[in-house]
Amino acid sequence: MNGSGSRRQTRFTGTSIRNRIAVTVVATVVIVSMIGTALSGREHAARLKADLEAESQVLVNIFADTLADPLWDYDHEMAQQRLDHLAATGSISAATVLDTDGTRLAAVTVEGFDPARSSGHLVLQRSITAETEEVIGTLTLWVSTAAIDDAVWNAVRDDATTAAILAVITAVVVFVGINLITDPLSRVTHAMVRIGEGDLETAVPASSRNDEVSRMAAALERLRQNAQRVEQAERDLRRANASLEQRVQERTAELERARQQAVEANRAKTEFLANMSHDLRTPLNAILGFSDIMRTRTFGPLGDRRYEEYAEDIHHSGTLLIALINDLLDISKVEAGKFELDDEEVDIAQLVQSCMRQVATMASAADQTLSANIPADMPALWGDEKVLVQILNNLLSNAVKFTPDGGSIQVSAWTDSAGQVLLSVTDNGIGMTEDGVAKALRPFEQAHNARLREHKGTGLGLHLCANFMKLFGGRLEIRSRLGEGTTATVIFPAERAIRERHTA
Repeated sequence: MNGSGSRRQTRFTGTSIRNRIAVTVVATVVIVSMIGTALSGREHAARLKADLEAESQVLVNIFADTLADPLWDYDHEMAQQRLDHLAATGSISAATVLDTDGTRLAAVTVEGFDPARSSGHLVLQRSITAETEEVIGTLTLWVSTAAIDDAVWNAVRDDATTAAILAVITAVVVFVGINLITDPLSRVTHAMVRIGEGDLETAVPASSRNDEVSRMAAALERLRQNAQRVEQAERDLRRANASLEQRVQERTAELERARQQAVEANRAKTEFLANMSHDLRTPLNAILGFSDIMRTRTFGPLGDRRYEEYAEDIHHSGTLLIALINDLLDISKVEAGKFELDDEEVDIAQLVQSCMRQVATMASAADQTLSANIPADMPALWGDEKVLVQILNNLLSNAVKFTPDGGSIQVSAWTDSAGQVLLSVTDNGIGMTEDGVAKALRPFEQAHNARLREHKGTGLGLHLCANFMKLFGGRLEIRSRLGEGTTATVIFPAERAIRERHTA
């Protein structure tokens, strides 16, 4: 019952194909019939009017000839009698005879017709000529077209009746024919709607005829079967997804535990490095102090010259070791979030000159050229001067180490359009690959094989610089090409630029 009701609802809906075809065909028949009726009535009226005009022209010619003698003899009474006889013909509404001066000689009007209002009449004129071919007057007739209007209206009414009967017959034939065509289509449409709503168990009506509807039903059946397969695949996928989600959750929990263990291990490493570095600094300070006393012969000569060399080596090794320990302590503090900046106003030009003096001896030994490009209007920098010196010294030391003898190193400073302060160290040294840059930024790693260079290091310098720049709210950028040199740039945010310089 529900299926039948649904089919009836689909069949008689106002927007169904059946109704639209029926309305279109019936409307077309009615419109064509109306247009044909109008054209036929117009043609019939034109034909009748032409016939009437021809007959009236013959009539006016005849009467014009009969009026020639009375007008020539000035027998106006006879002319009036002949006009009265003319009006008795039935189709004449009025007639007038005028002389050559326009004076009315005779006239007749039927049923109070006013010649000044000649709508619905034919107006015909003919000159009246005597035997001498002299024009002696003018005959004017008003012929009524009412009979033509009645005849046309009757013809149009008959045609309209015929068109109405034809429209009814057409509607019946169209409705019957459409039912024969669209009933199978309606059943297929009903099945399509049910399938579209998700009822994949709906049976698709089959037909033995090999027509468009049958092919549509076959295609719909294939679509239904494919949808069933897709639905089954989706169910299988949901089950697999649920299983996968459970495995992902378990794996995520394992990874979280591993991450926590790594965090705890890193924290323990940081604390160990901090404690170890602190414990090592005390004896190292003593070693540096005593070796410096022996190196400078504070209490007199040591005796053997080799002792002086040993003292110099001890002092140099202790200095390297204390620098390493200081770097380890700084990294531990930064990673633990315990490093605090002691910000103050720093003159960039003085900072650069001071750092260049510290590496000048090493650069001079390699015959390297050190230069600076600092604009005169360069703003001051709000930052920790000790940290800034440590950053710039690291960058300069790396440039000196990895630049061949006779090379050049330049320190530049400028501000960009966003107001950021930039400091760069550029060399024409051996350069690095992209992988080498990534390695150089990681702690305890170096971009180049230690056996291929003279200068050894711990691999902490660039990593420490990058972490210090994060504390300043800035960043470290390195651009390098193997064999062409390296440019290391530190970028400070605009809020650390001091435009108004303060003087003591």
